[in-house]
Parts: sequence; structure tokens; C-alpha cells
Amino acid sequence: MDLSLDIGNGGSVGERDPRWYAVLQSRDARFDGRLFVGVTSTGVYCRPVCRVRTPRRENCRFYANAASAEAHGFRPCLRCRPELAPGLSLVDSSQVLAHHAARMLEQAARSGSGETALPRIAEQLGVTDRHLRRIFMQAHGVSPIDYLTTQRLLLAKQLLTDTALPVTQ
Repeated sequence: MDLSLDIGNGGSVGERDPRWYAVLQSRDARFDGRLFVGVTSTGVYCRPVCRVRTPRRENCRFYANAASAEAHGFRPCLRCRPELAPGLSLVDSSQVLAHHAARMLEQAARSGSGETALPRIAEQLGVTDRHLRRIFMQAHGVSPIDYLTTQRLLLAKQLLTDTALPVTQ
């Protein structure tokens, strides 16, 4: 059976073609990064290898790339991360996650909202606190709390040396 992608209008690959639903049902890894399925009942698009329950055929829309799925109003699945599918991401997703978390922690240190920063950041990134701490430790070699403390100390040092503010402020 020939399953080459026949890209139609707007990146759609033939929504009524039963071959694409068969690829989705079998979770065929050959199409990972080459085929994306938008599920109309949830508004989410996934990779064909996603481990979630297979959606009903009438709720599926198939796309050749993630951008087409997003252009049609679907958001990425938080479980399979289709925007990081093979061939689409230049770096590992954990590295990207740790990098975004570091930038968000730096912002939290500057704004003074560090106490509640970690759970909020984890929620915004779509992961648990524990997973974020583990990924962050692997990528940076320090815990997110230690990183946040260091950022606060660097900010305090900068304010003391570069401004005329007294120590009490």
C-alpha cells in the first residue's frame, strides 16, 4: 500500500482517505513528523504515534505539517508535543523546556514574584513541578530554586552597584 503524502489545499492530506486513519490506528512511527491529526472534538492536534485513545474517524482532520494544523485552529497536544516531532525540532525538548523555565525564572526574579514562581511556571509549560525540577537539574546542574536565588542575588548586587538606592530599599 502506497502511503506517500498527497498534500492538498492548505496542507490537508485528504481528510476522507481511510489510509490516514489506518496510520493513526496503528500508530505507525514511519509517519511521525510527516503526518499530523487534528481532532475536532478536542481542538488538539497530535502526532500519529501519540498514546492517547484513538479519536473517532469523523472527528479527525489530517495535515502534512504542524503549521497547517495550527492554521486551522488546532492547538498542540501536551502529551506528544507535535511541535517537537522528529525533523521539526533542532534540539531536545527537555533542553527547550529547561531554557524556557530559566528565562521565566529570571523574569520572576526581576518582578519579585519568586515564591510562587515554580508551580506557576510548571503549569504554563504544561508539566508537573517534579518533572520541571528534574529536567532543570539535568540541563543546568542546579535546582530551579537555587537558580532563582542566584538570580535574585545578582539583581540585588546590580542594584547596589549601579544605582543610588540605599541598602534598605
